[in-house]
Amino acid sequence: MKMSNTIYKNPYAKGFTLIELLVVIAIIGVLVTIVLASLNSARTKGQDAVRIADVKSLEAALELYYNDNNTYPQSPVGNGDVIVGDATLNAALVPTYLGGIPAVLVADGDHYYGVGNSGGTNQYGLLIYTAASNGWCKTGVSTSDMSTNGWWGSPPVCNF
Repeated sequence: MKMSNTIYKNPYAKGFTLIELLVVIAIIGVLVTIVLASLNSARTKGQDAVRIADVKSLEAALELYYNDNNTYPQSPVGNGDVIVGDATLNAALVPTYLGGIPAVLVADGDHYYGVGNSGGTNQYGLLIYTAASNGWCKTGVSTSDMSTNGWWGSPPVCNF
């Protein structure tokens, strides 16, 4: 009996063609892109949720300060506009009313403007950056006066 070095293939064996593999890889790539885009949107919404919670705690601390002092913390003389992490605001609120100025508000460069008891009015404003709109909005007491008094022009009022 003679042996042959020929390799026999099964004519019924099936496999994927290169085109089929490329189509599957392309579909997976599109699905991954959609998922990553959704995750980025969720991350932005999560950052804004933290930012909103920090603003609410800062506003609560300002109201507690007002209850004890019958005025809001006054901004330093000059234009009155200070970064939220300013030493004047920090000294007024920390540690009595707030554990610390929220780091995300300091990092964003958010602003505080406190009129205090000037002219019998007690008002303050916060200029807050939001990632979802990639812009600024204002909140505080007497926010309608912010644009007429020249506080940061006329950004929209925060809807939170």
